[in-house]
Amino acid sequence: MSPFIPARRSELNPLEVVPFGLGGAGVSTGHPVGLVVVFGVLAMGLMGIPEARWFFAGAIVLGGTFGLLLWLRHR
Repeated sequence: MSPFIPARRSELNPLEVVPFGLGGAGVSTGHPVGLVVVFGVLAMGLMGIPEARWFFAGAIVLGGTFGLLLWLRHR
């Protein structure tokens, strides 16, 4: 039996439950390198598509505001 597959029980222990499947792929989703990737994609979009600059600027402002409001509400 694989160490990643827990034994079947009628009720799971909340401390053993791993997000996004048994392999635990969701554990690394909050890694800081994701921020670097986001800034890289935004920079390429802003330099490569001049017509989309206003769209990206608005999306950053509205997305940041909405994200801040959700963060404050769920804190």
